[in-house]
Amino acid sequence: MLDRSPPALFKQGVTAFVKLLICAGLSFFLMTVDGTLRIGEPIRLGLATALYPVQWALGQPIVALTWLKQYLEDVNTLKTRQTQLEADLLRVAETAQQARYLAIENQQLRELLQLRATQQNPSVVARIIGETPDPYQHRVRLDKGTADGIVAGSAVIDAMGVFGQVTRAYLLNSEVTLVTDRRHATPVMNTRTGQRSVLFGSKSGRGDSLELRYVDSNADIQVGDVLSTSGIDGVYPAGLPVAVVTDLPSYDDNNYATIQCQPLARLQQVLDVLVVAPTVSVAPMTPNAPEPSPPGAAPTKTPAPGTQKATP
Repeated sequence: MLDRSPPALFKQGVTAFVKLLICAGLSFFLMTVDGTLRIGEPIRLGLATALYPVQWALGQPIVALTWLKQYLEDVNTLKTRQTQLEADLLRVAETAQQARYLAIENQQLRELLQLRATQQNPSVVARIIGETPDPYQHRVRLDKGTADGIVAGSAVIDAMGVFGQVTRAYLLNSEVTLVTDRRHATPVMNTRTGQRSVLFGSKSGRGDSLELRYVDSNADIQVGDVLSTSGIDGVYPAGLPVAVVTDLPSYDDNNYATIQCQPLARLQQVLDVLVVAPTVSVAPMTPNAPEPSPPGAAPTKTPAPGTQKATP
């Protein structure tokens, strides 16, 4: 027959308090036995050995994160130090360049002062502040003008030789035509033979070449001869080196030839020059001055100002 009695609402067994007392007593007993007989040591060692791979694997993410954090900190530190070192290097390089520039400038100024002491004519030290953009005209601009005693026609020299001539003088600045300009002419003398001639800028417009034009085939001139100012023009003091002969062309059947020379002045390397007043009052070189004719040719006639050439 079926049991129709109602089920018990709660099944009663060992109470929780009794379970607590049993577990506490068992724990106390085991601790006492382990503290006295050390029976749990092998068990702990075995468990530690068995669980070490699990413990190592669980600890690797923390180790990796720690290493990554340290690596990123080291990278940031190195980048900061690299940036600082690059900035220090730039400052040191800038300082070295300034020191080198000042050393060169001081050397040039000392050379100019020594050169100035040998000049009898009044002279002024001027600085180059600009250069004409025209490739066919070799001219520079100085920071001194008529207010400083510079007049048109004054000679401009540096420590190595003739630099050029003042062609236009303004109140606060002036314009200098270099010796290499194709319209510039300099009376010179061969220091070895004493022969006088005229040195011109190159017709090709090169800034590193001068020309002795219409040189007689019987003239005593050699490669390496130094050409210095003769002083007969009243502009350049006598004895200033101008150029050195670099090339002797073949005369062949011609009686005259053009000899190439190299200027001695540092036209592209100096910033300061010495402007020497002319010995006599001279007119500055005109930009459209006619070129000399070869020996034996008829002289070229220049029309008087204000006149025009008649057209047929």
